[in-house]
Amino acid sequence: MKGSMSLGKIRGIRIEINISWIVIFSLVTFMMASSYFPTLYPGMNPVIYWSLGISIALLMFVSILLHELSHSIVSIHLGINVSSITLFIFGGLAQIEEEPNDPVKEMKIAIAGPAMSLLLFALFTLLSNLLLFLGITEIYTVPFSYVGGVNLILAIFNLVPAFPLDGGRVLRAILWYYKGSLQFATKVASSMGDMFGYFLIFIGLYWALSGNVINGLWFVFIGWFIKQLSQSSYQNMMMNDLFTKIHVREFMTRDLVVVKDFTSVEDLVENYFYRYKYVCFPVVRNESVLGLVTIDSVKKIEREMWNQTSVGAITELLRDDLVAAPDATVISAMKKLFSNKIGRMVVIEDGKLIGIISRTDILNYIRVYSELHQ
Repeated sequence: MKGSMSLGKIRGIRIEINISWIVIFSLVTFMMASSYFPTLYPGMNPVIYWSLGISIALLMFVSILLHELSHSIVSIHLGINVSSITLFIFGGLAQIEEEPNDPVKEMKIAIAGPAMSLLLFALFTLLSNLLLFLGITEIYTVPFSYVGGVNLILAIFNLVPAFPLDGGRVLRAILWYYKGSLQFATKVASSMGDMFGYFLIFIGLYWALSGNVINGLWFVFIGWFIKQLSQSSYQNMMMNDLFTKIHVREFMTRDLVVVKDFTSVEDLVENYFYRYKYVCFPVVRNESVLGLVTIDSVKKIEREMWNQTSVGAITELLRDDLVAAPDATVISAMKKLFSNKIGRMVVIEDGKLIGIISRTDILNYIRVYSELHQ
């Protein structure tokens, strides 16, 4: 995610923190130190207030991280890889590499997060009461009791049956299991998410107009965010479903312009890039595909060396993520297209070049399809 920095890895999962979380961390610390603790426990050293405020912010950070890690660990256990977890303004987001292929897996992954939050609620509440029992001054137990309550609220909120919240995923898994249709289940769960988003926006506007401006605007922001995610989730599911039914052969560009490997870079620029307006060309050597040459490859060569350098010398040689089979599904090709740096793949059948496919082709298709099926 843009605007994020890496904190390291846990069980092979990259942990990132978005700059928006730093804003929330600062606000929570400030509110606790300047208002909450001084109001409840007046007359104490400000250092204590700020230390406790930072403690609460850190415990909230750990709680949200554990919530997302529980989703991720269950996913990995079920054979679904998770590349990263990003903590941002609304909580956390686990980057799961593929959607579960059956409702039981969906249910297990979805329920893991709220289950962790309920466990943390119980542990923090128990720890707070234990410290009080041992005679610890009450103010020092507040971070545990407060964050325990936050975890309870987090669990309850996430169990609302509105996609993309965890409860919405549980609802989708149940409908998917009994109806046998992921498309139907996603449509219903996303509709619930849409309605819940509007509900939060309405409550937020009511509070804002009643004088509780900060909390009101916050609810409006969360409601809008959930509404947008619910709509985009359904659209993404429709696209994934569509692209699993379309094969590369039906989608690829067949009219190709190829470049011989012995062509000079100067000739490539003048007679190919300028003439055809493409940013990438397949390169062939003795009728066999050598690889792909791009504008970026040319830019690495000094201008005065263009007429002395052959295209073959700057070609990106073929590798697995640059080649697609004509009978492969578009969804499988997309994974390669969006992971390689070129954004294009050649289509080869029986050793012969028969087409090319690009990210732009897919994005344009999505744009047209979305316009026609709004």
